Amino acid sequence: MPVAPTSDTSNVSQMGRGRHAGAEQTQLQILGMQRRSRCGYCHTPNSSSCFGARARLLRCSDYQALIDRGWRRSGSLLYLTDHSSSCCAYYSIRTHALSHTLQHSEKKLLRKWRRWELLGDSAPGSALDSSVVTAGRRLVVRLEPAAYSEEKYLVFERYQRAVHNDMDASRSGFQSFLCSSPLMFDDTTDGAASGRLLSRGLGSYHQCYYVDGRLAAVGVIDVLPTCVSSVYLFYDPEFSDLSLGTYSSLREIALVRELNRYVSPDIKYYYMGYFIPSCPKMTYKARWRPAELLDLVTFEWIPIDQCLERIRQHPAFCTFDPRISSRNIVRNSRRDVLSWAPVISSCTLNGGERRAAMQLVFWIGPRNSVLGSNLACISKDLEQVVWQTAASLGLPLASRAILSI
Repeated sequence: MPVAPTSDTSNVSQMGRGRHAGAEQTQLQILGMQRRSRCGYCHTPNSSSCFGARARLLRCSDYQALIDRGWRRSGSLLYLTDHSSSCCAYYSIRTHALSHTLQHSEKKLLRKWRRWELLGDSAPGSALDSSVVTAGRRLVVRLEPAAYSEEKYLVFERYQRAVHNDMDASRSGFQSFLCSSPLMFDDTTDGAASGRLLSRGLGSYHQCYYVDGRLAAVGVIDVLPTCVSSVYLFYDPEFSDLSLGTYSSLREIALVRELNRYVSPDIKYYYMGYFIPSCPKMTYKARWRPAELLDLVTFEWIPIDQCLERIRQHPAFCTFDPRISSRNIVRNSRRDVLSWAPVISSCTLNGGERRAAMQLVFWIGPRNSVLGSNLACISKDLEQVVWQTAASLGLPLASRAILSI
């Protein structure tokens, strides 16, 4: 069976922040299906499961491929929700940053920030960069590689206590969750403009917001080949009146525009993690328009307005492709079970792909490797892990990555 995840991320921290991609391959420890003790959104016990992997090294291009298949990361842990047995439906959401325009509430927030001399005098409008990025006398924003500092930890601790009632936010937990990234910095877009914006190329960064010289908030982001992916935001509760969550999102959308202009024209999107229709605190993400949701059956990004009616009809989980029969892949209640789980099930693999999956190489320890077909001969459970690995990662990534169990 897959080994249980370990808590030691010291090697990941060193490799992710200290090494560049170069010829290094992505290295993934396959953890298999993991049952969560309770859902993080509806808080139902033992009602959510995911397919997990621990990333030792992760190329930015490979993580881009994963999030375009519904994966997300928490530190070095990668996870993909199993919708055949989970209580809530998780849909990856992204915004077309180049087409985003400020809404009335956002313009109102920026006017308030200017009154407080946090922003410069640029008038708000469709030119998001000029109205959001221009700092005033009191605000300084710095984009720096993700790294631990005591100042950041103390802000995180205060945030966890005040916002999430978490009294046990440890330094080691903070470092493994938000500072230790498996992403290898990729400086293939190197140049004067790239170096000015991204000191080490594509990879994991902290966007730090200072007000009157004090650290007010930190936005944890991954800069990838086609997007800026938001990981987490934490802020000092003393600055809660500033609506830092909204401003940080505007700032990250503006960063996408800058990167598109000066670093790579392929960087166009702002990924916000999961849109969860049944969880009120996660539906706010739909307001950043134009937005799209990822269909976990076709792997196509669909305009959100086309998805919402289908979601209302099938609130537990659905595909947005009207050509696909809802009888097979739509859940209508928590009691219903999908005939196969999108993304994770071997039913998504055709005959040629199933044969290719059996040729995947899995490492057991530093010296021993075994083919997927040999694992399948050992037990049905291991055979299932091979199928799930190929289906969830996609065969191109599963074939080029270094896999271990």
